[in-house]
Amino acid sequence: MNASFQLSFYDVAPEVLHRVQLDPNKRPWEMSEEEYEAWEETILYHKQPSVSGRDNPFQDWLSGQEAAVFLALKAGETVPPDVLARFEELKEWHETGSSPTIREHEERDRRRQEEIESRPPIGTEEIHQEENRADRRVIYVEPARIEHNYESCRKNGDINASYSGDMISNPRSTVRRPFQFEKGRYVSTGSGPLPDSVSAYQLVPSADFAGEILTYADKVINNPKDTDCTYSGDTARNDPLGFYHGMQVISAGKPHVLVGPPIIFRPGKAGTSPAGELFKSQTN
Repeated sequence: MNASFQLSFYDVAPEVLHRVQLDPNKRPWEMSEEEYEAWEETILYHKQPSVSGRDNPFQDWLSGQEAAVFLALKAGETVPPDVLARFEELKEWHETGSSPTIREHEERDRRRQEEIESRPPIGTEEIHQEENRADRRVIYVEPARIEHNYESCRKNGDINASYSGDMISNPRSTVRRPFQFEKGRYVSTGSGPLPDSVSAYQLVPSADFAGEILTYADKVINNPKDTDCTYSGDTARNDPLGFYHGMQVISAGKPHVLVGPPIIFRPGKAGTSPAGELFKSQTN
């Protein structure tokens, strides 16, 4: 990253050109707090220095003079002691290589690694219980099946890739490609009630479902059972078999129904063997 800031006529907000005199020889990380505030007012917002959480050891967004000071230190520039003293975290990091925020993240990462190493083997099954809800199966699967790349916003695993919660509320209620589990087809509706978990409902043809079938609008928006409820959609939210149970959707151009209670999928310990072929990712 380059710690230099060069100003052009187009970087300066036009409404302050007539009243602000900029010293081209004084760099942002050398300014007093008052000088920097005056200088910052002359810079268009998108031109103001900033550093994303991915590009600094604090993993937090840095902006303003704090970002300017960080970039200067990274580039080996000399920051006046009185300026550096205003940013205690930056000062400690510059002098020791650490800071309270960095240590907090390191501790969080350590606990996270412990949790990953203590996960049950792939194929393990548990039961999750909640008051006024049907018991839900918890299945530990290959971690890659629920992998999510947050930088590219891609859901890489077959379970996560089936996520359809953003589409079911649309008029056609089309779902994405389902994944296979125990010879059935399932789609994810989003995060589950447990850490690192995904909830998924079974997808069955409408003709094979014996219960009441409702569209998203009929169950959530126009449900007459909501008359005595505090909010619209409370009946669906309080359904013992799950919010989406009995909801009509379209899969591969044909009407289907989501059947609950949803199964909760969590990542098992990577490298452990599945308990049978039914935990392997399959294609339709």
